[in-house]
Amino acid sequence: MKRLLAILVLVACTPPQPPPGSAGPAEAVQDFAAALQKGDAASAWSLLSSRTQKEADAAAARARAFAADAGPASGRAMLFASALPGRPVEARVVSQTADSAEVQVADDAGVKLYRVVREGGRWRVDLDLPH
Repeated sequence: MKRLLAILVLVACTPPQPPPGSAGPAEAVQDFAAALQKGDAASAWSLLSSRTQKEADAAAARARAFAADAGPASGRAMLFASALPGRPVEARVVSQTADSAEVQVADDAGVKLYRVVREGGRWRVDLDLPH
């Protein structure tokens, strides 16, 4: 009984997980990749910078204006509709200032460098989208 009570106290005292992007720039990129792998577009979207979100929504609006089938409903739908699962990524910070960082990721496709920015106290992935 005492053991069960001790376990319940430990579980109850376990601090909640911090919001995605609050741990650091490498973790933000890893969380972003993990969200894509799970098909969790909402979490992946929340880990994108406001600039990337705005550009994605603008690109989706342009696609809707020219598409016969109405195009993607939003930038989120456009970016994540064809996301494919992959293996977990290893990310490491290459350079960092107070509000930005470069994070290197190695995966099946090779090595890629991500720009990560701090917005509202959280690290967010800042993608360069095609125009």
